[in-house]
Amino acid sequence: MHSGDLPADGQAQGESKAETRVEENEQLKASVQEAVASEEAIREKVRRLTVEALAEGKLDAAQVKAIIETVLQGASEGIAIHGSRAREALEEAVKGLEEGLVKAAEASKLALEEAASRADEFTEQEIKGAFDQLLELEKLYLDTLAEVAQKGSAQAGEILADLLRHAHHSGTAVGEYLAEVMQTLPRKLQEAGQWGVKAGLDAARTSAVRLAAITSGFLAGIAEALDRQVKKTQAKKT
Repeated sequence: MHSGDLPADGQAQGESKAETRVEENEQLKASVQEAVASEEAIREKVRRLTVEALAEGKLDAAQVKAIIETVLQGASEGIAIHGSRAREALEEAVKGLEEGLVKAAEASKLALEEAASRADEFTEQEIKGAFDQLLELEKLYLDTLAEVAQKGSAQAGEILADLLRHAHHSGTAVGEYLAEVMQTLPRKLQEAGQWGVKAGLDAARTSAVRLAAITSGFLAGIAEALDRQVKKTQAKKT
């Protein structure tokens, strides 16, 4: 067996995970499309769906990009029934997506602060990687928005292109939050002391996984809070 080959069971597991991700993305796309088509609380629904999807993943760049793309595609297809209100509906969906990404950035910041308080259990390399990925979140969002705008229908593409131009000119909610993060987080990470002293070599293999788990835990808590908020609002309306 060549070094790059996978055992049969390992290959099967990889294919199974890939199929699961495809199914999850299709379900997310359908849920976003339905939320946008419903005409009610579009921003809140899309925000919650975005946070829930992000909380279930590893929050690496590829997975985050896939979720952003899926949400934008679902929203673009959901505006078909809105007629003259299509622009307003898609704008609300994109705002919901941005707010969901802000929640993901918040969870990443909390996880990095947690790691800084336990510096000897995490490697500096993994912390730097997670920090750099956090800072790249806005660029990832804007790049994906540009891609979907080019691939979508004429109506959705035009609206998304306008939103992209506005984002480049006026900024995004994601960028605004990251600017706040930069005021405090770099100093906390710098003051954390020596990374990975106690954990040693084992930390190099596991700290990234544990850091991702901490981030997902914070984000899952945020998702639950948003879900309770939505249910509370619906109960009041009823």
